[in-house]
Amino acid sequence: MALLGHDLDETALTAAARALGSLLRGGELLLLDGAMGAGKTTFTRALAEGLGVDRPERVTSPTFALCLIHPGPRTLVHIDLYRRGEADDVQQSGHTGGAGAAALGLDSGELAGPDKILAVEWAEYWISPPEDHLRIVIVRPPGVAASRTLEATAAGPGAADLLDRWIASIRRGTAI
Repeated sequence: MALLGHDLDETALTAAARALGSLLRGGELLLLDGAMGAGKTTFTRALAEGLGVDRPERVTSPTFALCLIHPGPRTLVHIDLYRRGEADDVQQSGHTGGAGAAALGLDSGELAGPDKILAVEWAEYWISPPEDHLRIVIVRPPGVAASRTLEATAAGPGAADLLDRWIASIRRGTAI
């Protein structure tokens, strides 16, 4: 796991997300984890700005819509799995079964594609995501509203390359 930033304010968090968005080419899967209110949607909105989607200010939490699609040079598909868990699955294991992901077309690849970026909030509820993905964890310490830690883990060669390029952009000072 790469620690990308510690004690980040919202400005630094959004700068990191914009930098990542500017590196996306299409076909990437970003799994976003963090507690309620950690900043996953804020991160995704800034990611959309860096990606160049049309009207990034329209990026809002897809908790009730489940999936929001934001067009642009590369389409951002923003998914929230928080409400997709089937009661029995969540109650027994704390994670949604395959039904939650399948219902959205995630397992079939309907929402993915070479010209799309998939950003999935509450990704811990997706038991078997594709092997090539970048997992981004945003941690907000209890009682500290203005501070966050940003961590990322790459699984697969495409995600590893993306993480290396993202770290390099942060080190060059183009983010955080």
